[in-house]
Order: sequence, then structure tokens, then C-alpha cells
Amino acid sequence: MSIIRLKYAHSDPLFYYSGLNPIWAGNNESIKLLLEGKARIGFVPLTYAAYNCNLLYVIPSFAIYSDGPVISARLFKGSGMGYAAVSDTSVNALAVKRLLGIDLRVIDNPYAALRDFGAVLVIGDDALRMVDAGYPYIIDVGELWRERVGLPLIYAVMAVTRNYEEHELSTVINAIERSLELFEEDPEPVIQYTAGRIGVSKELIRQYFKAIRYRVDDRVISGINEELRIFGINNCLEFLGNKA
Repeated sequence: MSIIRLKYAHSDPLFYYSGLNPIWAGNNESIKLLLEGKARIGFVPLTYAAYNCNLLYVIPSFAIYSDGPVISARLFKGSGMGYAAVSDTSVNALAVKRLLGIDLRVIDNPYAALRDFGAVLVIGDDALRMVDAGYPYIIDVGELWRERVGLPLIYAVMAVTRNYEEHELSTVINAIERSLELFEEDPEPVIQYTAGRIGVSKELIRQYFKAIRYRVDDRVISGINEELRIFGINNCLEFLGNKA
């Protein structure tokens, strides 16, 4: 079976002990792989799941979200003028745009962009590397969202195509649950792996994994609904199970 995992550090606890062999993908690529039939199950940004709600179901078991400062999504201070964002973000870019009322020019190289823009929204592993290196920042997006909205900021949801197979889905959910349980019992092996993989300090990853959350409850569902409302995206998501 094939499953898509997001390539960033936040997904390591979901898969480290899972025994699955996921396809690694960026945010923008993840939804394309699902829709192209490369896999039937995967984690995709909430925005893309909502845009394609007629083709997908959301699995209300796991999501990737924060409920306060997130560390891996920050508006870093630059030396130029104006605002920019890396191309592989949709959730964080919309959060910044809606809450701060600023437009973000899309860029690919965040390090070069810091010379040209007054502030650059960087996400994922590059953001963690910048934090580890001491780059100054203006705003942590997760912190801003919690202060303004008061609910979790959901970055990605677990989605399944409409032609999913029940046995395959159950196998994946159980494998991810097992991985999370083992991570929660002793996070240090995953911390060491992730820190080495992306080249940052173990202490930063230790803090980061305390900021990232995975288990879905009613508050997370409320967060999804409010997030899509603020983003101005039609909320036609269908949840498998009883969390809708």
C-alpha cells in the first residue's frame, strides 16, 4: 500500500515506528499525488483538502496542528522592503494574510529573499534551521493564531480518496497510532533522528515536538471549521466516523 507523508520534521513521529514505507512529499505535491492516484491515503494541507472536498474524505484520527507557538512557521525579519512567503505554504500564508492584512509575494529561496524583503514567511525544516541559527523573526504564526483566534491552527489533515479500501485504511491508522504511542513513551530516538536528518540541535527538536500535536478531538474539529471560515474557503469537508 502507498501512503503520503509530508516531508517535514513534524511528520517524523507519525511514521518513525510505523513500519510503513510512505511517499515523502511537500505540501503542494501531496495533494497532487493523491488526486493522481499515486496513493489513496495521505496527509495534505487543510486548505487543499477543503478545495478538493468532493474527491476526498477527512479521517478524524490524526492531524498536524499547534495550539500556540509552532516554531516552524515564522515571519523572519529581512533587510529589504515588503513581504514574501515560500512557495510551499498555503495554510500559514493565508493565516498571515487574513490576520495581518498583508500580501505575500511567492519566492523559492528564503535565504536570498531575506535580502530583498522586509519579512519572509518560512515554514518547515528551513524555518527550524533559521531558528537554530538565530535568525531574528517578527511573528510566530502559531502564536499569532492562538492570540487572535483562540483555537488550534491546523496545518494538515489525514485524507483518503473516495475509492479507499477499509482494510488498507485500518492498517495505516493502526500503524500510525503505534508509532505515536512509541514516540510518546520515549521521544528521544525520534528527536535524535530528526535533529540529525535536518541538521539542527536536539534541544530545538525537543521543544518543537512539544509544540506539534497530532490527535484530533472536538476542539480540533472546531478549529478546522473556524480556520476555513476565516480563510474564506467553502467548508464542504466530509469526515469518516462520528467527528463531523
